[in-house]
Amino acid sequence: MKLFKSLLMAVVLAPIFALNGTASAQESDNHGVIAEANFESADADGDGALDRDEFKAFINANAEHNLGRAKQIRRFRAYGRAFSRLDADGSKSVTWEEIQIAQSGE
Repeated sequence: MKLFKSLLMAVVLAPIFALNGTASAQESDNHGVIAEANFESADADGDGALDRDEFKAFINANAEHNLGRAKQIRRFRAYGRAFSRLDADGSKSVTWEEIQIAQSGE
């Protein structure tokens, strides 16, 4: 159980949408475009932010495209922890800007 918790924390606390270090610049750009399209698609109410249900749809879409750590978040059902980590301002929603900030490690 301790190993599982350690792995879960490593997955969640790592940059959530970090790209593979061997990816070319073009692949990185493509991944960013896909992730942004997935964000827009998951934003069902079109308010520019994802609530918890929309965020889960976003992670699942990213997992289908093998983006970043989304598959691990889905596998471990760590949606809530990932959401909380990204919701920097505590607004109970995650914006694209918050995702980009987390990705850049700021």
